Amino acid sequence: MLLINQLLEQPSLLAYFVGADNYAWLQFRNGERRLLAKPLLYFEERLPTFIRIHKTALINPRCVTGLNHPPRPKMAGSVRLLDGTELPVSRRRWKEVVQLLQPANTSTDTAILLRADQPDLEQEQSEVSPLRIQVIMSGDRLLLTENCLHTLDIPHTLQSTSSGSELPSALLLSPPDEWPVLIIIDAQQNRVDSVLTLQKLKSHPQLRAIPVIWLAAPGENMMQAYLLDANSVVSVPEDPTGFARVCQELFHYWLTIVQLWT
Repeated sequence: MLLINQLLEQPSLLAYFVGADNYAWLQFRNGERRLLAKPLLYFEERLPTFIRIHKTALINPRCVTGLNHPPRPKMAGSVRLLDGTELPVSRRRWKEVVQLLQPANTSTDTAILLRADQPDLEQEQSEVSPLRIQVIMSGDRLLLTENCLHTLDIPHTLQSTSSGSELPSALLLSPPDEWPVLIIIDAQQNRVDSVLTLQKLKSHPQLRAIPVIWLAAPGENMMQAYLLDANSVVSVPEDPTGFARVCQELFHYWLTIVQLWT
């Protein structure tokens, strides 16, 4: 079980906190829930990107999908989160919360719909085509990978699947200019599926040109993946902080040094 300090190092895994006196319930983005022996103020001070919407609630703004305006004067509004949860926004915090969450020039007279990951307008207008990146992973590792990519100033689209054995066939049904420029296989998720996926990708004369990164478990024999022609085989730690650090290094190399531009 991760310690509190370890949790706070990876805020992208966290959805919201609900305070209960000197304790706080933490809701993870993967659906897990944990009771922590710290007051809400403790987490508010250590998570500057999170928003205190109520004396009993602290939220990750990236998990917000909508704002509901107070139905009547002197009544509270609420925020709607990715998992469908609605949390109240205190009346005195309403304007501040709206300003922090709401895109500019949008009326707050009715229910306000927000996307959790809105595309950047300048990115859409850029002449550089976004890099297509395919990952075969799920859960917290997928969230950490998404967060690492968001920290890079590179246009990209990320596609994910928990099973990759059907990926080669699916790619062959689409034109090559729609293929990913990089594929990442989390071999700890399902080793049999991972091996089969890598075999299929590297046995096809066209698909084999797509660079494939194999994420191995600590202590795993990496030779099999190299023999199957993986372009990079990397041992990744199991803890979130170590995993995120390795991902940052991988993306820095493949997306800024190698520059897989389409």
